[in-house]
Amino acid sequence: MMIEHWTQRHISRQRLFVLIAIALLFLGALGYAAYLLHYWRSHVSTDDAYVTAHLAPVSARIPGTVLEVRVNDNEAVKVGDILVRLDPKDFEVALEQARAAADSAKADLENALLNVPLTDETTRSLVQQSEAAEAGANEASQVATHDLEERRGQLKANEAAEAAAKSAVRMAEADLERARLDRDRFKELLQAQMIAQMDYDHADAALKSAQAALEVARQKVDQAHEQTLQAAAAVRSQTSTLAQSRRREQEAGAALATARSQRQQVKVRQAQVDAARSRVGQALANLQQAELNLDYTTIKSPVGGRVTKKTVEIGQVIQAGQPLLSIVDLDDVWVVANYKETALTNVRPGQRATVEVDTYPGAVFKARVDSIQAGSGAVFSLLPPENATGNFVKVVQRVPVKIVFEPGENSRHLLVPGMSVVPTIEIR
Repeated sequence: MMIEHWTQRHISRQRLFVLIAIALLFLGALGYAAYLLHYWRSHVSTDDAYVTAHLAPVSARIPGTVLEVRVNDNEAVKVGDILVRLDPKDFEVALEQARAAADSAKADLENALLNVPLTDETTRSLVQQSEAAEAGANEASQVATHDLEERRGQLKANEAAEAAAKSAVRMAEADLERARLDRDRFKELLQAQMIAQMDYDHADAALKSAQAALEVARQKVDQAHEQTLQAAAAVRSQTSTLAQSRRREQEAGAALATARSQRQQVKVRQAQVDAARSRVGQALANLQQAELNLDYTTIKSPVGGRVTKKTVEIGQVIQAGQPLLSIVDLDDVWVVANYKETALTNVRPGQRATVEVDTYPGAVFKARVDSIQAGSGAVFSLLPPENATGNFVKVVQRVPVKIVFEPGENSRHLLVPGMSVVPTIEIR
């Protein structure tokens, strides 16, 4: 009886312990459920997330042959480190040619600059000389015209004097004829002793006087005729002189016009200066480009990071723009988390977050929300969805959220682009 009684008591006690354990488990489960409910009300998470970073693709800016490759895959580099060197010989020759062309263009410019004042002075002096020559020719032509007018006046006067002398000859001839008739008549009367000898002598003296007067008149006619001939010759000579003066005047005018047209050479020279200056600018630009091309034969790292996707080898002939390798900046990585749009109701920039990485189970990285993309991922896809066809099916969209790590969280560079992560944002 005692054994049976003890056994019943032991069974009752075990039942009590079981009931208490069940009650504790139930309370624990209830508390854990309450904790999870509270936790997921104050946190949002997604497994559609990955690590990303700045990827700096390195490519050649000029074509050439690879002479040296100084880095290997996954090697750490700093900003400005030499990655690849191309054969510089062709570019060194091009640089020397560009320098020679620049020097030649500068010499042409200096020569053109010297020609401008020289041409200006020469043409100005030529214009002044031509103007002076034209003025002298004009004055000579005016003097010749005046002299011709005087010669013509003198000719007219001489012609008038010759006409007057001829008229005097005719009068003297008439007087001579009258005196001869008187003498002949007085001679007959003297022979008839009708007049005295003295009257005859007077008539004979009058005849001789008329003969002398006629001879003087004829000499005057000859003299006047000679003067008329001389005046006519002077007129012809002065006419020739005037014609020559006018020809010189025309020649001087043509020379002045030519000299003035040559003044346009100054503008031509100035245009040559402008063209030479443009050629200098072009030559200097070519020189700068040649220097840049030579500098481009040394390819340097644009950022600090780790070498990835190296496809370049020594001896390879590459083209401009051909990708050679990439540099990943592991000092600046972040998470792109594609949250459902329904989970972003209370998400704001600056909220704290934690990031779990599939590669490192158990490791938790501290982070914070940086920004929310202004549009869902589908909007920026290659083929955005078109919901105007009438076959609309509502699908919960995903909106990328940028989450950045707190300073020092990736100091050992454990996180690399492409790693799958699970970020959790604390929204309360």
